[in-house]
Amino acid sequence: MPADSSVVLRAVATRVLDQLPGLSSEIVRMIVVQEPTYQAGGAVPLELLTQSVAANVRMVLESLAGVERPEDEELSVARTTGRRRAQQGVPLEAVLRAYRLATELVLSAMLAEVRGRPYEELAAFLEVTSAVMKEMDHHSEGVVDGYRRAEAELQRRDAQRQQATFDALLEGRGADSDLADEALTTLGLPPRGPYAIVVATFDIAAQHTLSATRDACAAYSYTAAWRIRGDCEIGMVALGNSTVPRLMSALRRNPVGRIGVSDPFDALHEIPEAFRSAEIAVQTIARGSTEVAWIAERLPEALVISSPALAARLAERALGPLFDLPDDERDMLLRTLAVWYDSGRSAARSAQRLYCHRNTILNRLRRIENLSGWSLEDHRFLLASYLGLLTLTLLPGSQPVARPAPVNGAGPARS
Repeated sequence: MPADSSVVLRAVATRVLDQLPGLSSEIVRMIVVQEPTYQAGGAVPLELLTQSVAANVRMVLESLAGVERPEDEELSVARTTGRRRAQQGVPLEAVLRAYRLATELVLSAMLAEVRGRPYEELAAFLEVTSAVMKEMDHHSEGVVDGYRRAEAELQRRDAQRQQATFDALLEGRGADSDLADEALTTLGLPPRGPYAIVVATFDIAAQHTLSATRDACAAYSYTAAWRIRGDCEIGMVALGNSTVPRLMSALRRNPVGRIGVSDPFDALHEIPEAFRSAEIAVQTIARGSTEVAWIAERLPEALVISSPALAARLAERALGPLFDLPDDERDMLLRTLAVWYDSGRSAARSAQRLYCHRNTILNRLRRIENLSGWSLEDHRFLLASYLGLLTLTLLPGSQPVARPAPVNGAGPARS
């Protein structure tokens, strides 16, 4: 700016500084009148607002008057104002409107100061009014910076509190009624169930998969709280008037990875068991698959997953003799047995699926009976061999043999 304009700007700013108490009071009065957030009973007490306005206006006028400071110090008051308003819950839009109002009043005070003075001084000041606006904008940017930083800190703090609350529920502390009520408020969940636990696995390297499950719940208006642990995302979903099958339908619209769902529950002390059942439901899904499993539909598989040592003993007991056969014969018999179960224990339907004669199926089943020493008409062996097949499918390390094809979730046929 021209040298004479700079001199005039500094002189005007210095004279307005002498009017700071009255100017600050007028700014505070106008802010309270025009901004409901700052009115009596609001988030910002009048005394604190007055102190803040005076400090901010002083910093702006001193900068215009030529007082030089390091930039960090120059904007320290503005940043502090932004931080405090964020902590007080004042919307950023309201803060900036108050700052713009202060800008107008500061500029008006400076214009009033040059009125009646020599024309040359007035003309020089009018040439540099943009400098006043630029200085005010510079300080308002400091307000925004402080506000955003404090807002991010508050969000991190809230997230940490939510995660700690979720962990407390997963650890079984939901039986404490006071903690339960506070937990629901903290997590943003309704005070009454039913709820369900959802566990979704994801590839940590593929960050886009992180939100797929929660996005599906949000798209269908399910209120939910989420927690990430290791390579899985845990959700507590409020079902409201919905049901688990409807929730699963929503999750199946665009599934990513393996998703397990618990049975519905109402009391928060049931969360650890619900979480465990959802985890087991996930483990009943083959790795690399994209599927949603409800624990209520995977109980036989859950039984195997829950007791792997017993399941391995059961598989050895029921199907052990087949493991001594040559690989091709063993695999053929296990495949035949799996298809037989999956076909409702119908030799005719099994033959169609395996492209062979019905008698071939019957002969293979007799071979299994002869090797095991049990009859497939015996309900105990019928159940044991089915669970043995599930064990080979779900726990491939339980026996050092090739696994049969998956049973596709079929159970023993109804009579």
